Amino acid sequence: MATPTSIRGVFLGASAAALGVAIQVANGTLSEESFTYLNVAAGFGFAALACPRYPAQRLPLETWITGVLCAALAWQVGYLFVAPPGIYLHPDVAGLRLFLRGLGAAVVLSGGLLQPSRCGRGAFMAGLLAIHLLLGMWILRTSREPHIDVYYFQRDSCNAILHGTNPYAITFPNIYGDATPFYGPDATWHGRLKFGLIYPPLSLFLALPGYLVGDYRYSQLFAVEAAAALMAWSSRERTAPLGAALFLLTPRAFFVLEQGWTEPFAVLLLAATVFCAHRARPALPYVLGLLLCVKQYLIFAYVPALFLVPNGDWRKTSTFVLKTFATALVVTLPLALWNIRAFFDDLVMMQLHQPFRSDALSYLAWFARDRPAPLPSWVALIPTLLATILAWWRLPRTPSGFAAAVAIVMFTFIAFNKQAFANYYYFVIGALCCAVAAEQSHPPRVRSA
Repeated sequence: MATPTSIRGVFLGASAAALGVAIQVANGTLSEESFTYLNVAAGFGFAALACPRYPAQRLPLETWITGVLCAALAWQVGYLFVAPPGIYLHPDVAGLRLFLRGLGAAVVLSGGLLQPSRCGRGAFMAGLLAIHLLLGMWILRTSREPHIDVYYFQRDSCNAILHGTNPYAITFPNIYGDATPFYGPDATWHGRLKFGLIYPPLSLFLALPGYLVGDYRYSQLFAVEAAAALMAWSSRERTAPLGAALFLLTPRAFFVLEQGWTEPFAVLLLAATVFCAHRARPALPYVLGLLLCVKQYLIFAYVPALFLVPNGDWRKTSTFVLKTFATALVVTLPLALWNIRAFFDDLVMMQLHQPFRSDALSYLAWFARDRPAPLPSWVALIPTLLATILAWWRLPRTPSGFAAAVAIVMFTFIAFNKQAFANYYYFVIGALCCAVAAEQSHPPRVRSA
């Protein structure tokens, strides 16, 4: 029997599916169709806020919920079969046919997640993870050097740190040319970019294992598989592996992997945080600390993070907070103190100076289509603040409520930002799927660590 709390999982799952289609339509850029699906995803996301926080009664909704999640999966998978999984793949008809067969096997294994036996669901989930891993490896071998700046940022930064060079003090090749609109004023000079690594240190540390075996994106592939595994086993409910499958088979999953964006690391740490909140409470403050320092925009996850802080005992609360921030500082300060000015310029000032992108899948870009000038970027803070207040008011203080709050707050911030593309929304999809997977028939309130 499922409680009305799980109705929230229906809306969150539908939002994840619609958002996946939104970034599938035009690879995460603005178009009439992608903007329509963005609105649908936003509507489902905020409908989740209308659900009761802690309902008193139970209703027989499990079949309904499972059906909606299966329909969302089928909707997503259809796009995987009709569109290339990447945009820089080397022509290989035989390899693409093999990829499609692997997708077919993934679909069959996803169907096995519906069986009532937990052991059986676990076996099918393990098979789905193995197939997805092989498909991801094929993508990386077929698209070896994608023509995107973030690939060079991370590859060259891994090489720099391994040779004792500060990755925040180096420069990168400008692969787009000095006239590119992709960077802020005075960011380029004679074919070079005048900034170093634009990601926090933890992101670089997580990329290093993959770089050592030939391609840093292998670390991101592992992060995707590990995140899905944590989602699938974060709860005993049948919806947990379905939420993980929804994440694995989102239409542009392989595109995000091909491009080499860092969001898989953020999804992994979010999934690990939710998992620890359910099953490994002593590790929770440390994993939460890692999550909060892996991406700059996760500063907006600080309020949702309070959902997980134990209350009622000031000693336990203060100890939890101390462990969380100490963890973030330990992994960040060594590289930050190496060259504080370069670190601040690369992680903060460079982001502030990034130009408005008219092709962004955002409300600011849509609003600016027929106007001479876009709205200022600080406008995004207003709806983000409102979404944070609503999430704090409406969502339960549970691991699923935490993930849902992160998803809704980040969705709002990105959708009203000057730059909003597939990678940012991929993190939101991951957060939505974490919330779906963590829903429980009898959700416990967060207590002590």
